[in-house]
Amino acid sequence: MSGASIVGRWSLQSWVTRSESGTLANPFGEQVEGSLVYTAGGWVSLHLAASDRPRQPASLQGASGTTSERAAAYSSYVAYCGTYHVEGDIVVHRVTNSLYPNWLGTELRRVFSLSSDSLVLAMPTPEGQEPLVNELRWTREE
Repeated sequence: MSGASIVGRWSLQSWVTRSESGTLANPFGEQVEGSLVYTAGGWVSLHLAASDRPRQPASLQGASGTTSERAAAYSSYVAYCGTYHVEGDIVVHRVTNSLYPNWLGTELRRVFSLSSDSLVLAMPTPEGQEPLVNELRWTREE
């Protein structure tokens, strides 16, 4: 597949993890939200959020709040951006900015399948953790 086929703005429909034994889980719950953008110029931006993220008091702005409130916000959101390229059925995201500092400068490899206006990205769990496959299903918005 070519990189041109995935260009657009995508909305997340589901995020499911599957263990080797077939057990399914939803890391951010069943009502996860997300946005994924691939540009024709080779840029990618991804945001994932648990839909039930606790709101902080309106009086707090930015990084205010208690340590536990900030930790809850951090642990219920994934965000990164950078460049991408396609290698067969794999899209490679080269991370230039990320909520998770350890992803900076790394390449995140995702197996992808595309049919009409549906995109599925699948990736294994990092080494050292229980073997899981994360599967994110997206619908093209534009």
